[in-house]
Amino acid sequence: MMTAHRCQASGCGRFVRAGSSFCGKHNPLSDVAVALADQSELRSKFRERVERGDYAGLFDDHLSQVMRQAATAVAERGLTDEIGALRYVLARLLMEEDDLTKLAANVTRVASVAVQAARAQRAISGEVAQGLTSALTQILTELDEG
Repeated sequence: MMTAHRCQASGCGRFVRAGSSFCGKHNPLSDVAVALADQSELRSKFRERVERGDYAGLFDDHLSQVMRQAATAVAERGLTDEIGALRYVLARLLMEEDDLTKLAANVTRVASVAVQAARAQRAISGEVAQGLTSALTQILTELDEG
């Protein structure tokens, strides 16, 4: 009768292959162990940069460039492209989804995001402030007349 061997790493207890002392996760030569070590190192670097406030260092050059382009586009055109994309998604959803339960849930989700985007667009363009100014002017005018 063979006895099963367990991983020698402290607190592990996983079964190991015959002739091995460590499981795949704890074997220093395994791909999993190398990947976990790399992940741990990356996590540590990420935390250090966040704590320093070095957010630009979190992204590679390509992602940073894409983010700058997106910020420029929003500053120039607002969220019109995003709102248009949401309208397109909503139209496709209405045309293609036959399951009413899925349709209702997804239309609600997309419509909610579209409304949020429209509100953000108004805030970006200053329409909210203009609307408030108009409303206050109307109220003051009515109070003055009354």
